[in-house]
Amino acid sequence: MIEEIRGISSREFGFVFKYSDGSTYVSRKLTFDTQRELVNYICTKKPLDCYVSVAYYKYPTELKGWFGSDLFFDLDSKEDLKLAYADALTVYEVLLDDFGLKNVVVNFSGSKGYHVISSDKEVLKLGKCERKEIADYMVIKYGVKTLDVVSTVDLKRLRRIVGTINSKSGEECRRVNSMTT
Repeated sequence: MIEEIRGISSREFGFVFKYSDGSTYVSRKLTFDTQRELVNYICTKKPLDCYVSVAYYKYPTELKGWFGSDLFFDLDSKEDLKLAYADALTVYEVLLDDFGLKNVVVNFSGSKGYHVISSDKEVLKLGKCERKEIADYMVIKYGVKTLDVVSTVDLKRLRRIVGTINSKSGEECRRVNSMTT
């Protein structure tokens, strides 16, 4: 089941496809007006990987008119998936307890890590500096070791869509935990 994309018509989508010779290519700057259109596209085109932007745009096909981004944390560990999971739960709990956020989810990426995402209105307008401060807070105060800080501060990052397959592992990107109001 493909996740319901909040603000779908304001998001950029990207997909990885395979050429007949086995090489791959990325198709980006795509948009959908409805969830049904997105699901139909994925079922019909059968991309290898499916992504959605954390950013919201007035003109998503041009990546113009940015008006916010979800707060996104990418926690990866090639050696210890349990550590990445523990770190993801720490980030999740800190966002709820220390920051008082209400809309926070944890997703398994389908490969070597987890994504923690908040779509609270309080975080949407945060810039790179504020996002870096939050990432540093997680690392310094709570000892989060597997956090990719570059991903956290990237306002235009693409993330995997829950309910789709990660082509590198063959596993599904899935929701692990959520607190949404």
